[in-house]
Amino acid sequence: MNKSRISSRRAIGVALTLLLCTGCGIFETRDPEPPGGDTTPWNPPTVPSIVFINMENGLEDGTGVNYEKSLADDFTFVAMPGDKDKLGEGVYQNWTKEVEVGVTQQILAAASAIQVSFLNPEQKVDDDPFATFEAPYEFEITDTQNQKTTYKGKARFEMQRLSQGWHLIKWEDLEGVEGFATWGYLRGTTR
Repeated sequence: MNKSRISSRRAIGVALTLLLCTGCGIFETRDPEPPGGDTTPWNPPTVPSIVFINMENGLEDGTGVNYEKSLADDFTFVAMPGDKDKLGEGVYQNWTKEVEVGVTQQILAAASAIQVSFLNPEQKVDDDPFATFEAPYEFEITDTQNQKTTYKGKARFEMQRLSQGWHLIKWEDLEGVEGFATWGYLRGTTR
């Protein structure tokens, strides 16, 4: 074998050994990407019940993108009278899509995880292009200290079919669940 060929092989071997030993990071694990870079795929809301799926996904993925896309431009939220009594009527006045999105982003920013369930939405009105559902909901937030808080209630959801499919135009909290604050109460304390 030729001396230059042996020297080349030794040089390659030494270079590979140095590369592996100096911690260049080729075989090291990387830190995960921060949340919010990817969103859950959007389900075109061809029927009103898909709005619930998009809202759940948009909150659980931590971005709020699909939740916001589920709201009509003229969205409004109506709190239960008991929550208005506790926090004051003014907290809930002029509750628009802009307010809802801002409050939701604050809630998401303070959470390390969120679980949302709309339990068996029952359609009460089916009068295309409008639909109304009533459903119990559960909203569990895990904060950055790993403490969990669950909000429960029952709400009426009014939807309208618009040019981009079905959207939520009104959320009205109807009743609470003993021992739990409503999602509307969380909204009010966050605003």
